[in-house]
Amino acid sequence: MNLFPAFAGATLVLAASAPAEVPAPASSSQCINVRDIQRTEIQDDQTIVFHMRDGKLWQNRLRRLCPMLKTSPYTQVLHSDLVCANQQFIHPTRTGDTCALGDFTLVGAPR
Repeated sequence: MNLFPAFAGATLVLAASAPAEVPAPASSSQCINVRDIQRTEIQDDQTIVFHMRDGKLWQNRLRRLCPMLKTSPYTQVLHSDLVCANQQFIHPTRTGDTCALGDFTLVGAPR
């Protein structure tokens, strides 16, 4: 089990390789590859935007509010090089809460 700190605006990186993205909007099995994440942006205590290297923006709406997410760094345990909707959790370091990822929504694409 690997523990990767992910700070607002930081990049998640793993050494293993896998397909770039498995697009399936609004699906509970949708995953994005951490190697394709350029940075993350915390919009509020329930919303994370993943800025991808190809210019796409994937928004993840957590299943519930995650207190202090906007102002706290967070950690995320990854068992592979994929971040998957509705299957993984993040932990804001200031509160120690466990917050579940929700669905991914494509909110921006390269022009």
